[in-house]
Amino acid sequence: MLAVFEGFAVIAGVILVGFVLGRSGVLGPHGQQVIAKLVFYAGTPTLLYVTVAETDLGLIFNTALFATGGSALIVGAALFVLTKWIRRRSTGEAMFSAWATSYVNIGNLGIPIAAYVLRDIGYVAPVLLFQLLVLAPIGMAVLDGAGKKQHDSHWYSAVLQVLKNPIVLGAAAGVGASATGFELPRFVFEPIDMIGATAVPGALLAFGISLKDGWGIPVKGSRAQLSYITGAKLIAQPVIAWAIGGPLLGYDGIDLFAIVVTSALPTAQNVYIYSMQYRQSEALMRDAVFITTVLSVPALVIIAALLG
Repeated sequence: MLAVFEGFAVIAGVILVGFVLGRSGVLGPHGQQVIAKLVFYAGTPTLLYVTVAETDLGLIFNTALFATGGSALIVGAALFVLTKWIRRRSTGEAMFSAWATSYVNIGNLGIPIAAYVLRDIGYVAPVLLFQLLVLAPIGMAVLDGAGKKQHDSHWYSAVLQVLKNPIVLGAAAGVGASATGFELPRFVFEPIDMIGATAVPGALLAFGISLKDGWGIPVKGSRAQLSYITGAKLIAQPVIAWAIGGPLLGYDGIDLFAIVVTSALPTAQNVYIYSMQYRQSEALMRDAVFITTVLSVPALVIIAALLG
């Protein structure tokens, strides 16, 4: 139980530093955007390469992934349909809402929880890789495709746009290295590893800077959407993950606990970083990250009490 609070304390500490930097103005008016671009173009792609290259790809295809990945795809698809065709919002808002419900904070919060609560960081790798290799490329394909439709009618233009995305390139390079056993020379790998280490703190700092003017009650136009996102993220996804992992796949004990905990993690800061990069739904994603992070504390405590 204590490890859950420790994980949140680490995140809160880095966000607080970002908030102080934002309030002080030492980074200038464009500091947040610069950090976000650093994370998007350098930090995250190199982190993906290092993480995927050093991971056995067989971990992606274990049966537990049907529970964690399946629940993510179900709630993500549901929010996309709800937002796009029932609430008649833009494709961008629909995709980011889907990401906000399915893309969990597995790197910043999941790793400390896996280490201190689950006693095995191996539970993190399949979820992390699923998000990087499945959720991220799908979302970026939708966003890049929607953007190109406004300017270009050729289907292959959207495909080329996705293939030029640094996040996708980093993940693809990692898959290639892992599949072939290729290893970079140490003098090449070490700088890549160092740059990748900036991704997590950079995303948290950018989020903290975004709160420099305070966090107020979301405007009426976004409250309903935030309610749908929060309910899907912290209630629907872990319940669906439990239903698939327990009754359907037969997991129990610590393995079922890990499936539900990793599915109940809050929205990842990377979703907010992506929203700044694509210049879509920024306020909505900032609020979604903030609200789900705060409310995930009692959610994880309840799960720990029931299954831990």
